[in-house]
Amino acid sequence: MAKPNLQRRQQSLVDPEVQGSLLRKLVLHWTIFFVANTLALMIWLRMFEQPESGWGQTFLDSLRRFLPFYIVSLALVPAFLWDTMKLTNRFAGPILRLRGALADAARGQTVKPLKFRGSDFWQEIATNFNTVICSSSASAAGNTNRAADADKQ
Repeated sequence: MAKPNLQRRQQSLVDPEVQGSLLRKLVLHWTIFFVANTLALMIWLRMFEQPESGWGQTFLDSLRRFLPFYIVSLALVPAFLWDTMKLTNRFAGPILRLRGALADAARGQTVKPLKFRGSDFWQEIATNFNTVICSSSASAAGNTNRAADADKQ
């Protein structure tokens, strides 16, 4: 069975406002995660292993001892950001297309039926939008026919 030819997105950020906000929030959360873990590790070292050491020495010791944890965690951040960006494309892309189609409809332009990629979220939005556009087109055509018939009489 042949797979349908799915068109790949050409842009990484299809909606910079929404996706950028999410990526910034993710970076903030990772920063808080690092700071909280560093403090927790420092407190652990200070309380249970080096109660006589100063905080500066405890900080240096925690960096030295847990450096592999920090390196691995920092190396994973770009992968998490990339994966989040790909995931957000699945809802930002459809909404971007819906906004464009609604703007075209508001300007009175002909709107093609919406079709989202198979992996995109909110498939039912496209179906509902297409139903509304078809019914409004049929209603407008019916009104035009009635007006033409009235002009003939």
